Amino acid sequence: MATKRRSKVKSKAKSRRGRGRAGAGRGKRALTLLAVLLLLAGAAAAGWLLTRQQAEVPVKAVLLRSAGGSGLAPGALNSPRGLGVAPDGDVYVADLGNGRVSAYGKDGSFKFVFGKLGPEPGKAKQGQFNEPSGLAVGPDGSVYVADTWNQRIQKFDAKGKYLSEIDDGFYSPRNVAVDKAGNIYVADTGHSQVKVLDPSGHELKVLGGPGGGGGEFKEVFGIAINSMGEIFVADPGNRRIQKFSALPAGQYVKSVKVAGWKGPEPFWPMLAVDKQDMVYAVDGNNHKVWIYDSVLGYRGTLGGNDAAAFLTAPLGIGFAPDGSMWLSDKDANKLVEIGAPAIPAPAR
Repeated sequence: MATKRRSKVKSKAKSRRGRGRAGAGRGKRALTLLAVLLLLAGAAAAGWLLTRQQAEVPVKAVLLRSAGGSGLAPGALNSPRGLGVAPDGDVYVADLGNGRVSAYGKDGSFKFVFGKLGPEPGKAKQGQFNEPSGLAVGPDGSVYVADTWNQRIQKFDAKGKYLSEIDDGFYSPRNVAVDKAGNIYVADTGHSQVKVLDPSGHELKVLGGPGGGGGEFKEVFGIAINSMGEIFVADPGNRRIQKFSALPAGQYVKSVKVAGWKGPEPFWPMLAVDKQDMVYAVDGNNHKVWIYDSVLGYRGTLGGNDAAAFLTAPLGIGFAPDGSMWLSDKDANKLVEIGAPAIPAPAR
């Protein structure tokens, strides 16, 4: 009998230990499930913060003047694209539809045109264009034109005299920028790269390549360089602006999604930098210009429905020496000059 009682006691002890282990197992599973749910909730919250609509900060615009108008005559424009402002305030614009470059004075008065439409792509002569798309003015007043389907950058003097060209194996170069040292930055759109060349046209560096990671592009259009030599690139396929450090490193730093570019494919988004190193990104689909500081913090938005009367489809953008802003309007076939924007202080 004693043996049977001891056996029953052992059996009950084993049963209690089994229930204890089972309870511990269930507790661990519950804690694991709770941790997974917390992680998922955190990820969802982070995703919401990243994708939610940016609250816009309006920046008022004052229209100073307009220039151009639709047509073929000298001074008229046909689908104007990139533009550049010279050190003396003259404005040059790539007149894509007319296959030429038009030059205007700082008061908007027409001055002259240069270049003309060439024969089939790849067979154009010096000074002829096939889709002049982007344009920049160097510190010495030289004018650089992205001659897209001739796969080259052409260089002219301030009066429109042909000087030279750069052919670095580009495929559909759509835009060009020049820094204060005279280095040339080419938006090699077809290769999803930015090629950097010295003032003589020798390649210094290649930024990017196809992809969606940091420092990679899905096509490139706008390029702007600030006073510190930092490089900003419009990456429309990824709906963002990317920042790179100054030469010689040219390393990827960070990027920011542009709220106005998240809908339809952004149309040739161009960039410019003002004297305060603010970065401006055009948004032709929404009649807007988005403004960021040099660390890509959002600072405000110019335009929208209230400005549609003079910002139909902004594309080319540049700043005059006095701080005013010039924009090309590809749909209205004109240029507009806007007074220096008053950008609100950053939110605290």
